[in-house]
Amino acid sequence: MTHPRRPLRRLLRTLLGTPRDAAYALLAPVPGIVCGIALLALLAVSLVASVTQVGLVLLVGVLAVARGTGALHRALLRGLLGERIPPPPGRGRARGLVGSLRAALTDGDGWRAAAFTVAYAPLGVLLLVVSVGVRLYGLAGLTYPLWWRAVVEDGERGVGIANDVRMDTWPTALLTAVAGLAVLAFSAWSTRGLLAQVVRPMARALLGRGRLDERVHVLEETRALAVQDSAATLRRIERDLHDGAQSRLVAVAIALARAKEQLARAPGGAPELARGRELVDSALDGSRTAIAELRDLVRGIHPPALNDGLDVALETLAARVGLPVTTRVDLPARPPEAIESIAYFCAAELLANAARHADATRAEVTAYEEDGVLRLVVRDDGHGGARPGTGRGAGGTGLTGLSERVSTVDGRLLIDSPDGGPTTVTAELPLGREPDPA
Repeated sequence: MTHPRRPLRRLLRTLLGTPRDAAYALLAPVPGIVCGIALLALLAVSLVASVTQVGLVLLVGVLAVARGTGALHRALLRGLLGERIPPPPGRGRARGLVGSLRAALTDGDGWRAAAFTVAYAPLGVLLLVVSVGVRLYGLAGLTYPLWWRAVVEDGERGVGIANDVRMDTWPTALLTAVAGLAVLAFSAWSTRGLLAQVVRPMARALLGRGRLDERVHVLEETRALAVQDSAATLRRIERDLHDGAQSRLVAVAIALARAKEQLARAPGGAPELARGRELVDSALDGSRTAIAELRDLVRGIHPPALNDGLDVALETLAARVGLPVTTRVDLPARPPEAIESIAYFCAAELLANAARHADATRAEVTAYEEDGVLRLVVRDDGHGGARPGTGRGAGGTGLTGLSERVSTVDGRLLIDSPDGGPTTVTAELPLGREPDPA
């Protein structure tokens, strides 16, 4: 059985549109028109003056304003229509005045936002006319039977149209009400069509991420998931080796040690007994070697010190290097497991290079977060000359391998190692989260 309110709701939705559509059509066009006209005027002035440096600066300001108006439109679409459009990525930082100017003027997201803002001005006017003006006209027609007798023109009741035609009878008043219903339905249908077929697609195309940006974003997310999955898989392998194979080898070594003790207490000097003792000794030595190698392998997959965090792991690492190392860690939150592991192995490799190849007498390790990036800085007072792939000093394949490891998470390895030292190596590892606004 159909609820009696449902036909009424459908009728009201047909005549007035949905509440979200009505709210957007009423509230969004005015700021959209104002922003569009203002941006168009500013763009015209900046283009006329673009032959001078002032014009270029104004053009950069236009794109900044366009990004701001794009954010305003996204907020209106999200709040009034429920349309969530992910914002485009921020512009990267460029070096120098010329680089910053070039980056600002080639900001594709800013130009697309400017195109939307300018195109929305006439569209907003049309939306206001259709959703407000036409709808008011339809409401006037719909309610005409209620007020037509109160209107007096030239001494006669009713509204006159087209020379001598007057709507001054009840049949014409009811016919006007029917026409008002049709106008209201047309207004709601037109508003819904403009929003669904023009405003929403144009906003998605111009205010969100571009196709290339969206594809890059998807690839970055896919790669991040792959790195996280790889880190989790390695951690699981580490646990399996530690709790499974390594424990069994330890048990075998203990059994062989007991067998060796039993053979040592056995009387007699038969050649078979001596041969048995040699085999047990060899097996015991082999099992101990295998345990040591397995422990190194497990430690290489996931150092146990990382279980307590990067700060503890770096302090433990510094204590084993063989030269004085100062560690300073300032991280507001624990990094992701993959980032933490890469930072640890970078520090381990760089400190090993400083101790073995650079003849350093002291080193310093600093880890901190800045703008959503974990920066690991390792300094030593060695003789310097570290170059990736050159084999000099602390270079060779070690730094090349670190660069490749860091690049798997879109990081960078910056090396400052003049001949004679000192050496400073910085690993920049994106954390995959928004920087702290504070």
